[in-house]
Amino acid sequence: MTGRKRRFARVRIHYNAHFLTQADRASLPYMSFYSALAVFLLLAISLVVPSGFSLGALMLVLGAVVLLRRNRPHTRLGRDDWLMMLALLSYFFVNAALNLAHHAPGREYDAPLRFVIALPALYLLRTYPPRPAALWTGAAVGALGAGLLSLWQWLAEGAERPGGSTNPIQYGNIAALLAILAACGLARAIRLQHALRWKLLYAAGVIAALMATLLSGSRGSWLALPVCAVMAAWLLVRAGYTRLVRQLGAAALAVLVGLVLLPQSPLSDRMRLALAETDGYVQRADAQSSVGARLEMWRIGLQLAPQHLLAGWGKQGMVEAKHEMVVQGRASPSVDDHTHLHNEYLDALVKRGIPGLAALLVLYLLPLWLFRRQRRLAAGYEARLAASAGVMLVLSYLAFGLTQAFLTHNNGVMLYAFLCSILWAMCQEQPDHPANTA
Repeated sequence: MTGRKRRFARVRIHYNAHFLTQADRASLPYMSFYSALAVFLLLAISLVVPSGFSLGALMLVLGAVVLLRRNRPHTRLGRDDWLMMLALLSYFFVNAALNLAHHAPGREYDAPLRFVIALPALYLLRTYPPRPAALWTGAAVGALGAGLLSLWQWLAEGAERPGGSTNPIQYGNIAALLAILAACGLARAIRLQHALRWKLLYAAGVIAALMATLLSGSRGSWLALPVCAVMAAWLLVRAGYTRLVRQLGAAALAVLVGLVLLPQSPLSDRMRLALAETDGYVQRADAQSSVGARLEMWRIGLQLAPQHLLAGWGKQGMVEAKHEMVVQGRASPSVDDHTHLHNEYLDALVKRGIPGLAALLVLYLLPLWLFRRQRRLAAGYEARLAASAGVMLVLSYLAFGLTQAFLTHNNGVMLYAFLCSILWAMCQEQPDHPANTA
């Protein structure tokens, strides 16, 4: 059997498995609306309300209770579903085992445990997939809210780096993620020829979220945007939209040049500051600046990591070892108060050794492979778009982790765990139905 025939055989089997569960799903018709509402709220209020993402996540977890009914729907989970769950579970089990080894306090189990909590939500979403519009519209509304909030804090409150109710780095990174998802919604609206008002909503969301990212001064989020832009351009070229890619590329270049040349531009100011701080650390070992402190922490991490490769230092052990280096004059006092190393990969290696770093890479690279594979196998546009968004989600987190330990923060953990679950459910083949394309 040729590769093409095998591909369509798998798709046909997947469709058949899906249709076999339609009678079961009809017994609770409101659940698809419920999951769609939860998905919408997860993103729509993620940055404008303190811990706003928690409401949608909680709804998805509590909604999974309906799956305990005796006549519950029977959703067939395939190998790839179990692999996605394995990526989330392995991160929890490795971190929990190492926390036990280091006698860590109970609060250190909180972040890894959230990956386990996302599993009932994943099963609920596989059983009652939300309407695709719920995610894309939620992202656009959340992006608009983030942009308006950051503009208010910048103009009315005089905040130098707006950060909503979180810190500016997390705020800027999540705003960049909302911009990427809103851009996917815009591409979908153009492809499906939606009304102009929807295209304007998504476009406004992209612009507002990019403005929030720019005002936050989060340079780590600026690393993710070009990566995702290149991937989006590649997908559009493969789909035959070469001319559109050229037009969008020219427009993006013009906007970027304008931002750089704009007087007192936050973009150019932050880039010049980064270069000056880097030069200050290289030339004078000045670790009192933002970039200097990061470089100092990375230097410390590279010294500490080889000493405990098998299980790491543990969080408290790393903090104490870092403090001892400061006391001995081997490290700058500017790094003494930090509980992570501002690099996801180095932080995992130092705190949890090779097993911790391996679990982190599985958490990122296994879903990346699954989303990429699903995009190649999917026949429907909605499924391919969701899979593409899944790839960009993981690529964004890989970029965020270069300058920030993103998963040490509650919002970073929750959004990754639940967006992986949502996008994975959405990139499975759905039957053609008006509700799935509206």
